Amino acid sequence: MPRQAIAQLRVGASITKQPYLLRDKSVSTTRTGSLMLRVTLSDRSGALPGVLFDVPSYVVDTLTTGHGVLVTGRVGEFRQQTQINIERIEPTELVHLEEYLPVALRPREEMELELAALCDSVESPLLGSLIKAVFDDQTYAAFVAAPAAKSLHHATVGGLLEHTLAVVRLALESGSGYEDVDQDLLVTAALLHDIGKIDAYDPLTFAITTDGALLGHLYMSAARVERAIAQVEGFDDELRRRLIHAILAHHGRLEHGSPILPMTLEALLVHNADEMDASVRGAWEQMQGTGGQGAFTDESLMHDTRLYRGQDQEPPTQAPLW
Repeated sequence: MPRQAIAQLRVGASITKQPYLLRDKSVSTTRTGSLMLRVTLSDRSGALPGVLFDVPSYVVDTLTTGHGVLVTGRVGEFRQQTQINIERIEPTELVHLEEYLPVALRPREEMELELAALCDSVESPLLGSLIKAVFDDQTYAAFVAAPAAKSLHHATVGGLLEHTLAVVRLALESGSGYEDVDQDLLVTAALLHDIGKIDAYDPLTFAITTDGALLGHLYMSAARVERAIAQVEGFDDELRRRLIHAILAHHGRLEHGSPILPMTLEALLVHNADEMDASVRGAWEQMQGTGGQGAFTDESLMHDTRLYRGQDQEPPTQAPLW
């Protein structure tokens, strides 16, 4: 039987022993005392939730997130959300894992060329040396492949790179009219503001890691940069202070996770660029989803409201491509 991609699934379609990546799983007990399994299944074309009622505990124990599963069931709808009503699920080996991971919208090669150009644009010898120290071979490989989040925005292979480049572009454009902005510091802070996410999210399931949950990616980003600064001889202490501040303050508000509010021009620009890209991209992704009725989406967790697709607009008939 030909493989059925997530994006091709429609309500009412049957699937038989289709291979997908198990991105997430959780088990709860129903009112009748039986177990209910909820999963997130994905391939390169998208992701969908699935549910299996009356699941034996031994079946749950055979399933491992970040590994393959074979799924049999029917595509249905629950509370206006498409889901797979699973009849059978079993572990399997995915030979070509890359076919089961959502990827960034922009081509990787194009983004890596832009990243290289931005790194080369930094004229400060100290900041240039720092960028090279941060992006050693291992860190670079993890950075260009990492997701920017588990969900909500840029939850794809390469999503962190895609988001970072957008933040740099927005910050530079916004700061171009202010002559007192340190352009090299701004580029460096924007490039490195989320570097800790390579440790905060699992590269296969995009789930938050133990360190990500306990330490948070702002601290983890600052800590990585501090360690790299220690490798650069003669790094200026005031420059270190302003760079680490911009990283720690990039969520903008204490209630949003920043340990400190932005107090410099560069920190304000990075924060606002980060917030804009995450918010607008998150809204766009929500609008591409299948949830909601007509012109409106389901309520967006990121924006605390439904989003407006436009008059006489219908939601897509397939899962979004991430």
